[in-house]
Amino acid sequence: MREYFIVKIKEDGKIEIPLEFAYELGLIKGAYFLVEVDTDIKEMHVERVALPGKKLVEIEMVVEDKPGVLAKVSGLLGRFGINILFNEAEELESLGLSAIVAIVDVSESKISTKELEDKLKEIEEVREVKVIELESSRL
Repeated sequence: MREYFIVKIKEDGKIEIPLEFAYELGLIKGAYFLVEVDTDIKEMHVERVALPGKKLVEIEMVVEDKPGVLAKVSGLLGRFGINILFNEAEELESLGLSAIVAIVDVSESKISTKELEDKLKEIEEVREVKVIELESSRL
């Protein structure tokens, strides 16, 4: 159900959501949210990505834009017990390449982020890859 309400900002950069909605949305200590900001139209979208207790990693890749590449990537992640929580792909202007960004949960995986990066680089269609542990870098 969609609800609308007005909130007043009490401190720069902080939004307080009424408690009844906070619980419904999973706005609890330690939860992870994806925040999409569009500064041109002054809007943002907030989406819960994971509940507390997850170990999140961001994967950024440039790959050949052809059928089956995403299946190879997701298959590799699945083999290592890595759960994809969010992903987005975008074609890179008629270069025959695509950019892929994924947020994954590696809490059940036994592979290190360095090993994961190396395994992703072994996929023939992957041109660039960067694996970033979110907990230590931005959160």
